[in-house]
Amino acid sequence: VLESFLGGALDLKAPELVVYEVGNTLWKAVKQGFIDFSVAEEKFSYFLGLRIDSIELNEEDARETLKWGVENNATYYDSVYVEASNKIGATLLTADDFLYEKARKHIPTLHLRDYRK
Repeated sequence: VLESFLGGALDLKAPELVVYEVGNTLWKAVKQGFIDFSVAEEKFSYFLGLRIDSIELNEEDARETLKWGVENNATYYDSVYVEASNKIGATLLTADDFLYEKARKHIPTLHLRDYRK
């Protein structure tokens, strides 16, 4: 996916939430001793430098996100990705099995394991 994005063959967009999720994942990796802070900082800088376009959700989108999450027994965090994809008419790419199964019933969804260049 990264190679396709960097090569211009794939356009990635995500809700701003993705920055917090990546930051939290790196924080957790440092806290659990998997990586040093300097490595986390380097990886976070690289991620931010990718400049992935942000999908902004307005108040109505936020309400629809909550509604979808409640109706589909999915967290608000997961539901944000579904709503963001739906808003721009994009295919949701996920490595989360639970989200994949829920989202694919409502929007075009691709599991990361099925991604091909």
